[in-house]
Amino acid sequence: MKTSRLIDVDACHRLLASLEAVARDLGPARTPIVLSSLPEIIEDAAGLSFSFVHGPPGRNIALAVGLRAARPESPLILVMNADGVTLGTNHLIHAARRNVGMTLLLLRSELTRSQPALDRTSWDLPDYQREFEAPARPLEWVSALEAALVGRANLDDGTALAELVMRAVNTPGFSVIGVTTERSLQTGVLTECAYPEYFESYRAWARPLREKPDAIDAAPQPAHSRRDVPRYEVRIAGLGGHGVKLAGTVLSEAAGFHEGLWATQRGDYGSATRGGPSSVDVVIGSDPISYPGADHPDALVVLSQAACDRYAPAVKRGARLIADPAEVKRMPEGAIAVPITALAREHTGKPIAAGVVALGCIAALSDTVSEESLRRSLATHVPRALEQNIAACAAGFAATRAALGGSSHA
Repeated sequence: MKTSRLIDVDACHRLLASLEAVARDLGPARTPIVLSSLPEIIEDAAGLSFSFVHGPPGRNIALAVGLRAARPESPLILVMNADGVTLGTNHLIHAARRNVGMTLLLLRSELTRSQPALDRTSWDLPDYQREFEAPARPLEWVSALEAALVGRANLDDGTALAELVMRAVNTPGFSVIGVTTERSLQTGVLTECAYPEYFESYRAWARPLREKPDAIDAAPQPAHSRRDVPRYEVRIAGLGGHGVKLAGTVLSEAAGFHEGLWATQRGDYGSATRGGPSSVDVVIGSDPISYPGADHPDALVVLSQAACDRYAPAVKRGARLIADPAEVKRMPEGAIAVPITALAREHTGKPIAAGVVALGCIAALSDTVSEESLRRSLATHVPRALEQNIAACAAGFAATRAALGGSSHA
């Protein structure tokens, strides 16, 4: 069964016609990139002269910020509806406050069917909704935040809409245009502000640094490995306060800077600073890494029962799973028991060093990253307690080798 459209065919075609007029006026040297969370915008745009990116609801502004940094000369035009001021409210606020160069077309409620049904872009709310929240005024928000240009256009006047979009695209900074069919609302430019554009200000600040190559040459350069290391996935999972994020940083830098391998790091953690779930994925190899997730790890270290229950089933065949028996009471078959938290307390006095102990465990499982590389990386991140952390890492290495029945130390 075909799903209902979020924007009807006629409105979509009129909007795309205005965008095509803008693209023609900009010319091939400045072809705009259009980002939208409405799939119909992409589906109905076949044969038009500009590029499209279909992003997730509420996140197109964040996506455009990255594009703005990577493609500073390409005009960016975003088409969003209620997701721009529900899921995407913080992105909208930050882009306006930093005046990041892009143009947002915010479609008013009569143009789209929002999902869920509560439409915060409406200028008129149902009685039950009005009881617990005031109507959103996104154009007023971005005006107060000193966006470069704020305006409104009527979709029934495609020429005026294209002219306003063109003016916004040519205005440095963040522009927002409310698109409506309601004729009682004022159209045209509502506010303008000559606030410095974020990326331009950053580039101006960084320009003197680029003009001093000696300072760049003095920075430490990563080694280059001649080893053939197949993709090796590591996941360390526990709770906030175990030092999991630090462990991921130390491991990825040890692999990248000191072993000369390719390495990526990706963390996941809850809202609680202490006690909430926390995990980090590190992927290492001698070839470039296209995907940073350790979805089926070769080495998994779990520091809590919840982490074990969640991640142990995903380890690949022949992988090594290390668990702290003080925290993991239901040990999976074949798991290696290492008292990680106890070793952290013994050598540093703090459970936050559990992640450092886990690094020693990982080094004991394979020769992908050596103890020496881990020590050098630790020196960068924990210089004030370096000896204690090196001891904790070595203890994890020794305990793992002992559990495996091998030598206690390399």
